[in-house]
Amino acid sequence: MRGFWGLVAVGVTLAAGNVAIEGAELAWSALSVRVYDNADVSKAAMRSALDVAAQTLRPADLEVTWLSCSTSSGGRCTVPLRRGELMVRLVRSQRAAPGEDEQSLGTALVDPATGMDVLATVFVDRVEQLARRSDGDFGILLGRAMAHEIGHLLMGHAAHAGAGLMRPRWTRAEITRNATADWGFSAPDLRQIRSRRF
Repeated sequence: MRGFWGLVAVGVTLAAGNVAIEGAELAWSALSVRVYDNADVSKAAMRSALDVAAQTLRPADLEVTWLSCSTSSGGRCTVPLRRGELMVRLVRSQRAAPGEDEQSLGTALVDPATGMDVLATVFVDRVEQLARRSDGDFGILLGRAMAHEIGHLLMGHAAHAGAGLMRPRWTRAEITRNATADWGFSAPDLRQIRSRRF
């Protein structure tokens, strides 16, 4: 796993998924994402985050359905993930493990044996800190962090891009400038997402 740093070094991390098929068309355009909010994000910030993440994913020809899950949720929240379904967990960070970047905004896990997506996690308190330090909007930054993590799962790798949402560093200047090009998937990222089968 890699860290994704912003400000001086704050960021989001990565993950993988299945094997890409050269030249394949996207097998589905509807993406269902289970969101497990264990950080008590306010309803207003959550609405903003989900809207921003959905808008960010739309250029990849994906329409997102969000499923709000909690420890008391039943039904679809407790069954194994199905095709076209991902999981994002929102938590407050614990002390970093040895070698882990304490400023990382999130991680994404992949089963190394199968290459299947397992879980993406976003550290809400770290996103809050980044928003405060850069005078950014918390809900917007949370949505961008979620979209970044989902992007790693959809592309099936932990590599970062040189520009756009999947770049490895988010700086105060970029957050303040808020240029559209800094917060969307690059053309190569979009092609890669569209070429994958899940």
